[in-house]
Amino acid sequence: MASQKRGFLLLVIVIVTSSLIHTIIALPNEFPFTCFKDSKPCNSILYQHNDLTEDSISSLYLVNKSQIQTIGQGDKRHHLVTVRCSCQNVKNTIAYFYDTIYPIKEHDTFLKVSNQFYSGQVWAIGDEGSNFPAGTNATMHLLCGCAETDSQVMVTYTVEPLDTLSDIADRLSAEVSEIESVNSALVQKTGFIEVGWVLYIPMYKNGAPSRKLKKGKDHKWAIIFGTLLSVVAVLLCVSIILMFMKRKRSKKHDNENLKAESKIMSFNKSVASTHTRYLSKESMEGQSSLQSSSRFIVSNNTTHEFNSGVYVYTGLTGFDTERPLIYDFNEIAEATNNFDDTRKIGEGGYGSVYFGILGEKEVAIKKMRSNKSKEFLAELKVLCKIHHINVVELLGFASGDDHLYLVYEFISNGSLSEHLHDPLLKGHQPLSWIARAQIALDAAKGIEYIHDHTKERYVHRDIKTSNILLDDRLRAKVADFGLAKLVGRTNDDDFVATRLVGTPGYLPPESVKELHVTTKTDVFAFGVVLAELITGKRALMRDNREPNKMKSLITVVSLYWKKFNILAR
Repeated sequence: MASQKRGFLLLVIVIVTSSLIHTIIALPNEFPFTCFKDSKPCNSILYQHNDLTEDSISSLYLVNKSQIQTIGQGDKRHHLVTVRCSCQNVKNTIAYFYDTIYPIKEHDTFLKVSNQFYSGQVWAIGDEGSNFPAGTNATMHLLCGCAETDSQVMVTYTVEPLDTLSDIADRLSAEVSEIESVNSALVQKTGFIEVGWVLYIPMYKNGAPSRKLKKGKDHKWAIIFGTLLSVVAVLLCVSIILMFMKRKRSKKHDNENLKAESKIMSFNKSVASTHTRYLSKESMEGQSSLQSSSRFIVSNNTTHEFNSGVYVYTGLTGFDTERPLIYDFNEIAEATNNFDDTRKIGEGGYGSVYFGILGEKEVAIKKMRSNKSKEFLAELKVLCKIHHINVVELLGFASGDDHLYLVYEFISNGSLSEHLHDPLLKGHQPLSWIARAQIALDAAKGIEYIHDHTKERYVHRDIKTSNILLDDRLRAKVADFGLAKLVGRTNDDDFVATRLVGTPGYLPPESVKELHVTTKTDVFAFGVVLAELITGKRALMRDNREPNKMKSLITVVSLYWKKFNILAR
């Protein structure tokens, strides 16, 4: 019965989420502008947003600098590139194209070249994956179009984060209705567009006819409000599920907590004792430094020893039978090719992360400085007890060469931050709304699990887009538990931290002012992640009015919300 209720509630989430993205269908992100064989060529414009120099654009597009117009768009340089657009037959597709030549370099791929140099506007004919050899010249068929009247010129435009049809029309002196008509295969009369779509914009050469300003603003606010309303509906359903499951389990947890309390106290004392021994200079006197053969031994004995570079971690009964594997330092070094810089895939405040291969398994190895043993133990302690599809899995640990090492499963698609902020520059396609909704649900499940479905309740304390990893199917996993804290399960389940930890932009006001930490700390940070998923903006951004100051995304979203409430009255 309980499983049926949970299944029903999950179905509600799927339905509400579908309402958010019902207009976003799995369509191609570009269509060629069709023509007839006797169609005449015309001058067309390609909108270039890769922040390239005029020299680079001139070389890539094979045009003179006089054909390049620089326009301001935020902090980046955008350009309008005028080209000669003609009707061609490319692999049985009769459409308008502008051809240029690109010299293929080593490690180039078709998608990388299209996204990083041509704003994603190259027509894919199907064999680019196998026919893109380095050292050869490739013909790049750039999408373009011809306007029906002499008063207009067709602009090929790639949708960017936060774009709306109204914004694009204002920027390029066009009419929304005409954009919808020309791009009916994608836009489908809904007004919703997706990042990465290639649109054709009929731009008026002498400025668009006067449009009702109020209508344009109302259209923009309707889109913003519709998106926010749908997201709020999804979050409401998630909250209902969390409340239902929390009440269901509360009685069971009360009994378990009484039994677990003594174990937790014993475990914490043991970790504190171990941490003190590790950092104590006195314990190091007369002992040799860490050797390459150093390793950790987890023991249930009550004796404490330090012999020949071997750390004996004792009394860690809290691990029970869920102890991670203990790797030899030589294995770790060999797996990472002696921590070669080419294997480095990340770097943070606690050390570096390297890609490695242990046996036949791909892994991520976090190399931490020896003075970060507190964070090392915190992560080891938490992840030994947490096993969930939406939480990164800890495989084992090691020590040596005056460093500590944590070994995780390798998550192949990097962090959510890389996919949200300048994704094309990092070799990723912009995320669809479907993917964004799924990532939000995955991250919510991972956070809910550490809050309510483990024997001890944990607060992550550093939820952010760079700590949410994506696998090859763009499913999300919560990572980096170095700041995690154990909290109680009472109504007053908060504690006062001795210092402020976390990442600016993700910290709730009560944490900053009073150093109070609760599960709500993670919920606030997750709200910031949701705002990033919706807007594509960073949690902290530079203030355009005062360039030397930063402002938070939450502040910006709050201002938009207040403006909408005023307009709605």
